[in-house]
Amino acid sequence: MSMKNPVVITTKQAKKQVNHFGRALLLYILLFMALRYGMPYISEYAPFMLFGMDPELAMLVYSSVLMLFLALIPFNIASLFLKLNIRDYLKNPRLRSDRVFALNCIGIVITLTVTSMSTLFYFFFHTQGTAYSFLGNFSTNEAIYKNLAYFVFFVIVKPICDEYIFRGIIQRQLGHYGRYFGVLGSTVLYAIAQTNLVDAVPGFALGWFLALITLRYHSIRPAIQVHMAVSLVLFALNVIPGNYLWVVTVVILLIYILAGLFLFQKRVDTGMVRYGATEWKLWKILLTSLSIVMCIALFIVNVVLSLQI
Repeated sequence: MSMKNPVVITTKQAKKQVNHFGRALLLYILLFMALRYGMPYISEYAPFMLFGMDPELAMLVYSSVLMLFLALIPFNIASLFLKLNIRDYLKNPRLRSDRVFALNCIGIVITLTVTSMSTLFYFFFHTQGTAYSFLGNFSTNEAIYKNLAYFVFFVIVKPICDEYIFRGIIQRQLGHYGRYFGVLGSTVLYAIAQTNLVDAVPGFALGWFLALITLRYHSIRPAIQVHMAVSLVLFALNVIPGNYLWVVTVVILLIYILAGLFLFQKRVDTGMVRYGATEWKLWKILLTSLSIVMCIALFIVNVVLSLQI
């Protein structure tokens, strides 16, 4: 795009472009809402849809299948309509190992810090989050399968597909209107794709960091690596036995120290969100596009449903 002259489009044309990926995002939110709130009804009234699996295991398997379907079909179709060259965003920027390690540490620190702060929503708003009772339990074959399915979805499938969707397609398209608007716009949409405030707040913080990385290196590969590293740490925190918590504490403290050193030495340069990020005309186009309005409405519904009244 940088080698071509800017293309002038009307507000109507811009909204049409937003709605191409907005419809796919709406389907993303709707399907995961249906899965989350529909699983109890499937277990009771249509158990054949579980294919003999435990409801928790079935939900994780269905989640992986849904995520792959959304990335490969609706969002891929949207990218074709938008004429996005996604292959360009899949290139390897060939970062040094110390740079990758630094990005991973900072991403982990951002997520852990903001997640700990977002748990305040549990107390003030009585927010109900998604909990898995089997995590860390490897006493039976069924429990092992559940932990494995959780690992596959949250550590492998979701990071790869989310980066392809939100940074590879949505940020890429919004970046055509303004590079830094693409960063902040895709971050906001990533946050509202979460099912409750407890997930949305750290999702926004991590999404912003991942969007800056994508902008800096013009590739989603570093963002995928960071997202997977963050998910791996969160998985480890859930499965490590209580008598080894001291090891976890030491490791997390070390990560915080390293992240601080990397930032102090300016080993990581992701830039700052500058001009264009808060341009009202662009936000008006995004937030008044029909599909995005519906996504925001569904996010509000999700937040209300997650409140324990």
